[in-house]
Amino acid sequence: MKANKLILFIFLAAFFTSCENELDLDPKQREDADKTLSTETGVTNVLTGTYALAANGNAYGGRVLLYADLLGVTGVLSTTDLRWRGTFGELRQMYNKNMLSDNVIIEGTYARLYEIINASNTVIENIYKVKDPDRQAVMIGEASFLRSLAYFDLVRFFAKPYESGKTNNQLGVVIRPNAIYDFSVDLSKERSTVEEVYKVIIDGLNLAYTNLPEENGFYADKYAAQALLARVYLQQGRYDLARDAANDVIENSGHALSQNYAAAFNHDTDQAEDVFAIQITKQTGVNDAVTFYASEGNGGRGGDFSIRDAYLNKFSDPDDRANFIYENEDNGRILTSKYTDQFADVGIIRLAEMYLIRAEGNLEEGTAIGNTPLDDINIIRGRAHADALTAVTIDDILLERELELGMEGFLIHDIKRTKRSILTETPDGDPLLLTYDADKLVFPIPLKETDANKKITQNPGYRI
Repeated sequence: MKANKLILFIFLAAFFTSCENELDLDPKQREDADKTLSTETGVTNVLTGTYALAANGNAYGGRVLLYADLLGVTGVLSTTDLRWRGTFGELRQMYNKNMLSDNVIIEGTYARLYEIINASNTVIENIYKVKDPDRQAVMIGEASFLRSLAYFDLVRFFAKPYESGKTNNQLGVVIRPNAIYDFSVDLSKERSTVEEVYKVIIDGLNLAYTNLPEENGFYADKYAAQALLARVYLQQGRYDLARDAANDVIENSGHALSQNYAAAFNHDTDQAEDVFAIQITKQTGVNDAVTFYASEGNGGRGGDFSIRDAYLNKFSDPDDRANFIYENEDNGRILTSKYTDQFADVGIIRLAEMYLIRAEGNLEEGTAIGNTPLDDINIIRGRAHADALTAVTIDDILLERELELGMEGFLIHDIKRTKRSILTETPDGDPLLLTYDADKLVFPIPLKETDANKKITQNPGYRI
């Protein structure tokens, strides 16, 4: 119930401002921080505050999902699945694949994700102040999960994609293995490689899986860690490991698909399909996906991101998912019905994704662990009352991901891992084909970071 959710500690967002912003804490702030970290209750509150940081709109409160669509859709109006009509220039830069290093929205997400990492490190370093060893283990597991989640999106947005079978020595992001308490010192550090960052992510999730219980309320549990591992392994093209992790979640977590597609969305308490969701309350803000995808009557801005016929034409008839839309009466835009409650929780991992990962992993490996790829795809299609397929190819599975998981934060990442291209336009209106590893599909390291961190290397294609 919403009433039972903890009111998260807002002051922590100020305390954990990352080194990328070079915030000098005044003596009173340092004293408050010392007091907070001196007790078991204080350390527990820091962990709770880490979830609050994650729930912020410029992180997992909605925008991280939005960015994947903005970068992933074609910029050619006649063929685009989604059309951006919003007035935020910084978001339009993503849609046009023409980002600048002083983009304040990108800067805000970069800083927020490092705040999550720093807060997680702080919990782990101060965990000895928690008396119960079992509670210690669970808190380390939660902090490790949140830290890995943040690193995963940092390396996917701010670095060239991981490529299976290669050494992946391309620059990833800065790894901060220890908590930062003093932001007045020189914290300059070069980025680690993509391979090194993925190792940190996977090690953290394996630790989380070991430490976390099977049930943990609306906090991360062991199957949230395993599900995120499945997603990470899929991004790496490690199909056997992705398949096995997804199968574990499907078979052992106790989660189940919602009875119908609509029931998987717009709720303020975790449902059976939710493997991990970010909790939104009236005290902590709004679901920021609603802000950009919904009509004003549903708490949004009128539909900054609207659906085009090119996307709807991908569905077969019948298919409940094709009809899970509505027309904004004010401007005629077609909008997704996935985000119509501004205080609904933000779904980060649904069980449906695990079926799709298991299907893809089995197909790529020529196996049938847990189920056949065809049967898994037909389970997903059957829930939407779409006709069953008689055979399945990798293209069928990738299409099914677009239909089932559309507008949930997957588009650009699926394009990159499958090495596809995006057709867009130059500022002069000329066609421009961007390959999966194009400079323009990687966020710039924010200007504030390059100003403060004298050792960091900017991404190619950005002047500053």
